[in-house]
Amino acid sequence: MIEVCDITKKFGDFVSLDHVSLTIPDGTIYGLLGENGAGKSTLLRLIAGVYRADEGEIRIDGEKIPRVAAKQKVFYMPDSQYYEKNATPLTIGNFYRTFYPEFAMEEYRYLLEQFGLDEGALVDTFSKGMKKQMLIGAAICANTGYLLCDEVFDGLDPQIRNAVNELLKQTATGRNMTILIVSHYLEELEKICSKKGFLHRGRILNKEEWDGLALKGRGEHEKD
Repeated sequence: MIEVCDITKKFGDFVSLDHVSLTIPDGTIYGLLGENGAGKSTLLRLIAGVYRADEGEIRIDGEKIPRVAAKQKVFYMPDSQYYEKNATPLTIGNFYRTFYPEFAMEEYRYLLEQFGLDEGALVDTFSKGMKKQMLIGAAICANTGYLLCDEVFDGLDPQIRNAVNELLKQTATGRNMTILIVSHYLEELEKICSKKGFLHRGRILNKEEWDGLALKGRGEHEKD
């Protein structure tokens, strides 16, 4: 279980997250919806142990971040990832295998084939969508208990999105994996997530507050 307890994160005078609390039960695919700049990526980086909170704490299986993040419990999948010029999907798989002892290399190579990705090609020549598919394969094959996905649907065409949705659902069910997906695609989150939360300007909103905000936004748009 992931527990985010009254977290605040600032960058200078800017408050990215303002006393955020949420709980993500084990085996859940949890979707966190929010517009660009809402603080979604910051929250993922805090859970992954990349950032440290200014206030509050985060626990995974009752253990505080960042100590737990050093273990092989969490795979963090950022929206964009840096790769060396000579990196190939195969060398990236071998890289992750050094960090995740349970990394399923043969399954990873199978997923690359299913996605139509050449395991020996230079990743530098891949489109954003192709890189995303490769990273999704690595994330699943790392066999961690927790998967953090930042804008997992960006760069994917509708057919691939559907395939990724099914793959994530099968993984969550078959391995009891807990998946947190942050996105601004409500339609995609509706398809895959058993629970959802709403983040706006660094604060968690309930469903009624979010709907009211969306209604207000539509009204202002119509006036324009």
